[in-house]
Amino acid sequence: MGFYGTLVIARSDTLLPHLPEVQSAFGTRVLWPYRRDDGWQLLELLSPFGHQWPTVGAGPAPLAEATGAPALAVWVSESSCLQYAAATPDGRSWTAHFADEADADVEGLIARGVQLPEGRCGYDHHEFCTLRLPEGVDVPPDDQAALAGNLLEWAAAAGLDTTAERILDALGTTTDETAIYALVAALGLEPLAPVEPLFDFDERDWRDAYRRGENESTRVCREWTSRGEQLPDYDQPLPGAAEFVKFLDLVAASRFGGGLTRAQLQAEAQRLVDAYPKP
Repeated sequence: MGFYGTLVIARSDTLLPHLPEVQSAFGTRVLWPYRRDDGWQLLELLSPFGHQWPTVGAGPAPLAEATGAPALAVWVSESSCLQYAAATPDGRSWTAHFADEADADVEGLIARGVQLPEGRCGYDHHEFCTLRLPEGVDVPPDDQAALAGNLLEWAAAAGLDTTAERILDALGTTTDETAIYALVAALGLEPLAPVEPLFDFDERDWRDAYRRGENESTRVCREWTSRGEQLPDYDQPLPGAAEFVKFLDLVAASRFGGGLTRAQLQAEAQRLVDAYPKP
């Protein structure tokens, strides 16, 4: 199983995980930020927390407007699909799609006559994608030459010196995150230095509170996908559910500074566990 999440390329003096336009569009489960001295950053995010799925999906347009620089985002569906979205501060934007032509599972479905809901790709880009497409809008047809042309125009708007040939060579035929790292090199954005997190998400210091938050966060997602149908009694929120979910957000907001310290997170976790004993 490959990477499942979002890669964002943008330029900002502020570390990207701290920008509300990043948090609202792509979630807060940041794995790694990488940055250069000139402000360009590459952000690697895991798929959003469950409770964030109902609201993510705005794409890079608000980020481009807020930073005054072009922004590019790519949703990676394991190793079978890349969904692109790009925007410039003047309001121009585009989307593109590239699926793995050698995906045996998709080929097998097609061979058996199964009609995939989104054409060539079996992933749901209308719901579980941080570059969400509106209902009724089809996934753009795969066109690597057009994608390279769009990326070349985006690079020109960003003041980056590259060529369509270099971009095509970087993209190759891969559909996982390695294509994006190759694209970063083709755009001349290396070297990028990683920003080390202060701690992991699920630390021993607050593991009980964090995992209870994850359970409640997943329950929120199940409720969202239930389309208004009543969930069974055993799947109702437990006491303190909202506070445990908020604790996930506190941890995520603090991993790269600017939030709570380890000691403060540990104290908040203990407060929650004491206030809401397990049933």
